[in-house]
Amino acid sequence: SAMRKITLAVLVLTLAVAAPAAAKKKRGPGKPTPDRTEENCKDLEGDKLEACQLVGRYLDLWKQQKWAELKKLIHPKTLETIARTKKNIGMERHSMAPWYWAKEDFLLTDWKVQSVETAALGTVVVNTVEDTYRVEEDGFASGDEASSLAGKYEGKWYVADRHGGGGGF
Repeated sequence: SAMRKITLAVLVLTLAVAAPAAAKKKRGPGKPTPDRTEENCKDLEGDKLEACQLVGRYLDLWKQQKWAELKKLIHPKTLETIARTKKNIGMERHSMAPWYWAKEDFLLTDWKVQSVETAALGTVVVNTVEDTYRVEEDGFASGDEASSLAGKYEGKWYVADRHGGGGGF
């Protein structure tokens, strides 16, 4: 019957329109991988151990998107710089503001320590190899090298700076 053909045509069109929309649903980063700090820092001691544990906590909190806890590990002067950047350009576009990058660019999904080195003025550089979820591509990148600088301020360890691309500071 004509009514059945119209119903069938509407059904086919509805499926044709709905299918591409369903296919475009992003996979997202998935569940955070387990914390990696203990396994990555186990063979270190002294300042290298403390710096590794600090950077590890920072990276593990990043994977979990626990921004309030993560911010407590960032050097107070670095937080001032991030705030000044926001005031000047209207956004927190800074290497030490992973909450800014997680929205539209990338989110850390896993990491591994490559090396830990003492640096100038009692600081420690923690070099890592990292995996990230790329928001726009809805895909993953692995093996990205990064370096984090840890140091003491008023007796407490903080992550002061971070560079992508490896190569330290």
